[in-house]
Amino acid sequence: MNMWKRLSPVKKEIFLLLIMAGFGLVKQFLVYNLPIMAVPKGIHDDWIMVHLADTLRSGQWLGEYNSLTLTKGMFFPLYLAVINFFHLSYLNVTAFLYTVSCMVFVYALRPLVKKPLPRLALYLALLWNPVSYSLQAFQRVYRNSISYIQVLFIFAGFLAVYLRRREPVKKHISWMIAAAAGTVSFFYTREDAIWIVPFLVVFVLVYLGSLFGMWRRERKTEMPVSAAGMAGKKTLGAARPYMLKVLLVLVPFLSLWGAGKWIARQNLNHYGIEVTNELQSGGFAEMYKSMMAVKPEEDIPGVTMTNEKIARMCEVCPTLKELEPYIQSSKEYWAGEEGDAENWEVRDGWVFWIFRTALEEAGYYTDGAAANAVCLQIRDEIEAALDAGLLERQATMPSTYMSPWRKGYLGDLFGAMGKAIAYTTTYDEMETLVYLYSEPDENGGIPLFERITGDKAVWYESDLVEMAGWYVSYEGMEGVTLQAELSDGTVLGTAEFTESEDVASYLAQQGIDASGSEKCRFSLKLSVEDKPQTVYLRAYRNGELLDEYELSEDVAQVERENSRLNLDWYWDVPERHGFLASINYKGGILNGILQVYRWTGPVLAALGFASWLLLSVRRIRCLVKKEKDEDSLARWLVVTSLLASYLVLLGGISYSEISGWNAILYWYLSGGYPVMIAFEVLALIFAWYDLKAFRAERKGK
Repeated sequence: MNMWKRLSPVKKEIFLLLIMAGFGLVKQFLVYNLPIMAVPKGIHDDWIMVHLADTLRSGQWLGEYNSLTLTKGMFFPLYLAVINFFHLSYLNVTAFLYTVSCMVFVYALRPLVKKPLPRLALYLALLWNPVSYSLQAFQRVYRNSISYIQVLFIFAGFLAVYLRRREPVKKHISWMIAAAAGTVSFFYTREDAIWIVPFLVVFVLVYLGSLFGMWRRERKTEMPVSAAGMAGKKTLGAARPYMLKVLLVLVPFLSLWGAGKWIARQNLNHYGIEVTNELQSGGFAEMYKSMMAVKPEEDIPGVTMTNEKIARMCEVCPTLKELEPYIQSSKEYWAGEEGDAENWEVRDGWVFWIFRTALEEAGYYTDGAAANAVCLQIRDEIEAALDAGLLERQATMPSTYMSPWRKGYLGDLFGAMGKAIAYTTTYDEMETLVYLYSEPDENGGIPLFERITGDKAVWYESDLVEMAGWYVSYEGMEGVTLQAELSDGTVLGTAEFTESEDVASYLAQQGIDASGSEKCRFSLKLSVEDKPQTVYLRAYRNGELLDEYELSEDVAQVERENSRLNLDWYWDVPERHGFLASINYKGGILNGILQVYRWTGPVLAALGFASWLLLSVRRIRCLVKKEKDEDSLARWLVVTSLLASYLVLLGGISYSEISGWNAILYWYLSGGYPVMIAFEVLALIFAWYDLKAFRAERKGK
């Protein structure tokens, strides 16, 4: 401790940074090589994210237009595409960026948390946040895995600028870049980013008000000048830094607007519809909002689009009437083979997919203009029916997809809020899985997820070996067979060559004329019971051996004088099972840390809220006594903004829980966990500061 006290402030900062980096490296090691959770059957969620990343990576924007193309924010697919472009690991990059975001947030609050040890405590609490290494919000390849990174950058950037409002403009630039990066990426990742808007609005009002007050005070001190012209010039010169700060704080919002315009323009060029997301704007969103405005005659909990309501809308809307059979077939698709599509009342959280699927089955999703036009036509017909009294209108919520308010919701909402608070403060349902199995399907399956993310997954089958790629003999493919064999010559499978015009074109560009290369792709799925055994791929021409390859996951391309093998993927599940056994201890450590958060979470939440109440009492006392304590005010504003943002998120999720779908799940709440942790730790730190100040006052008296 004496050695620490003897260190200069600069050396203390360097030492703190090294400690923070060290803990970051420990966490990076623990998450390294964890398996990803690949869900190729989730075509409306996980698969579409990876598919869009694949099309972006290949320079095709978001691929062909269909009912899925513009239903999700495009930033997460772009994030995956960039990771793939640089041949990096999705899990490693995500973990690293979260560590960076924790550091940025801690340094953003340095004007309020000046001492290294409290800052280190805040950093460690954020760094080991269990959501950042959880199954559904980290290992799963889905957009919730970056929400907590984006949120920390947003809060860090804006809070840092407020706390440094008296510093020169040049010191604001890097923080505004952080705020802009977080804001733009967050709003074009999720459609429910609206929960952060109240914080942004209040920040702008408080920040601009503070700048105006500072300018006025500065102006008053410089007013006694004899020459009026000189006074005007001085006033303008004094106002200049404040004007620059105002302009600079608009950068994140202008960036958000500019990015939206650019995305919409790209969609217009490719699909004929100028929107960033069809669920937020455009014909479908307007049609759906009009549908939600029609009052149902049956009162079914969680169901606004009742069957009888859909039937009545079809009767008075000719265009919707044409879609009626497709709506029914869409319900049959979503209900599944065992569901009762005829009587199935679809809850509000999923019913919009019924209409999108129906529009696609009717052939409208050939291009954006056609789909947009028919949706606007249906909207106009519904609005006309509402105006004519053929349908009864009801009040709707500000967000298109929020269910209309119903009598009795207030009590339910408070109950759900209590459930959400208990759920988040106890880190319920979170876990890290090492033995994480993914199930492939016909949509491109796990290999697509692996190729895009640069990470590995594991299938259920313990003896499965699978591969796909192409093989070509430069002397021609006539009479060539390709077999997977064991070392003793036991044949495990024989490949069937399929069309490969792309390979033939590629070889021609390389100046290689290999006859038959138009049909040289293959895929093999094998069962190797007595693993570990080496699997070989052997090429024969009319029974004579041409090439032999010893297969492993490290083999991607092998070019020889007269042939070439290219493996798109090679799966050796038994080998991966053995690897999982070697890293199983990592799951034990991470889940052990999670247990600490679970045990301490409710206590920290209670202490944090109690500390906030004490800080609030202090603010009221300062107001009553007309005492000016800017540090105390800044502390209260910071923790209150965090608490309010957390409660706004929980309020929105709780409303969805009671009205539309099961929403209280940690992956939907992932952006709220770092906000909650930051609130708890900072409230405790600031309350301790106030307690020390109070004791000092008492001693002074």
